[in-house]
Amino acid sequence: MKNIACCQVVRLAFCLAMLLRVGVSVAAVDKFDPYAFARVLYDSNIFRASGNVTDEEDDTVTHLGGGMESDLKLSRQHLLLDLEVDRVLYDNFGNLDHTRVNGVGTWDWQVGNLWSGNLGYQYKRVMSSFNEQFTREKDMRTTQTGFLDAGYQIHPDWRLKIGVDYSEISYQKRGRLDRDSTAGSLEVQYKNTLNTRVGVRVKYTGNDLSQQQDVLGAKVNNDYTETEVSGVFYWEGSGKSSLEASLGYTDQKFDELGDRDFQGSTGRLTYKWKVTGKTKLDFSVWRETSTKSNEITTYILSKGVKIKPTWQATSKISVFGDASLYNENFKGQNEIDAALGGQRRDDDRWQYRIGTRWDPRKYVQLSLSYLKQKRDSSIDARDFKDNQIEARARFDF
Repeated sequence: MKNIACCQVVRLAFCLAMLLRVGVSVAAVDKFDPYAFARVLYDSNIFRASGNVTDEEDDTVTHLGGGMESDLKLSRQHLLLDLEVDRVLYDNFGNLDHTRVNGVGTWDWQVGNLWSGNLGYQYKRVMSSFNEQFTREKDMRTTQTGFLDAGYQIHPDWRLKIGVDYSEISYQKRGRLDRDSTAGSLEVQYKNTLNTRVGVRVKYTGNDLSQQQDVLGAKVNNDYTETEVSGVFYWEGSGKSSLEASLGYTDQKFDELGDRDFQGSTGRLTYKWKVTGKTKLDFSVWRETSTKSNEITTYILSKGVKIKPTWQATSKISVFGDASLYNENFKGQNEIDAALGGQRRDDDRWQYRIGTRWDPRKYVQLSLSYLKQKRDSSIDARDFKDNQIEARARFDF
């Protein structure tokens, strides 16, 4: 698996090297923005414990780091390099200290007037959350992803898009969550003169988990495939609103224990509205399958709604917030648990956030926010309440 990831990097480097040879005479740095940041977070329930949480469950977490955002233009091509690294330090639970890394290199390519797309590689290393684990151990998750997408303008009004990506996900402690994921997609779009695009998208994803699950002494394979066929709709209003929607059918099949399979309607709608020159409102609603950021071995059926307002109070001060409601049905695991006489799991989760951002100088951004979240589960041990206060400072060079 790691050899495949290395091959992706080599191929990407080769392509970029060839591009540099061709376009070096016209190379120009369109963007190079290094920055440093500090973030202090108070979390009242670090381990997402249920019941009455004591003072021993909270902590103050400090992030110190830096990064860069760059764009190297080579004729009609763009080489985008983004990197962020930070050291995370816990006041009370020092065993959780770690270093986060997130880097991505993308060749934003164009050939002639008809072909364009992206070729890239991403490396991400983070500490997995405690939302789905009872142990209090640090478990680092590493994700390596190679991706390629291409668009072809078949006709002035018609466009064809194809994409493939491969991800390798590994955990430091919970090897049962390790997996390889391969996905391919095809989309045909029609665009009219009113900034409206409609199309059909087909996406196929194969998930191969490295370990089998022990069920009553028997080993069960959790590998599965997912096929999604959906209609897509994109609309841009008169500069004040936009709408993106997809509605389709998802067919998810496991190699073993087919009672866990899922077939049903899925979709997502996102609407963005500039209410006034200073006020924006984003609204999302969805029904889709999810692996909760690869924190479970099967899948959930997630339904939810999110509202996100933003108010530009002055030229330097903005106020933001969001309110979300999630319903998460652990359908992939519930069938196994029910067969063993266990309890089905269904969660409702609420999340509210409010904050403000201040830009005293062009190169300085300061922010302060408050987050409250609550999870009510059909399994009492999965309930939790959490409050967070966060202060951020970023300095651009």
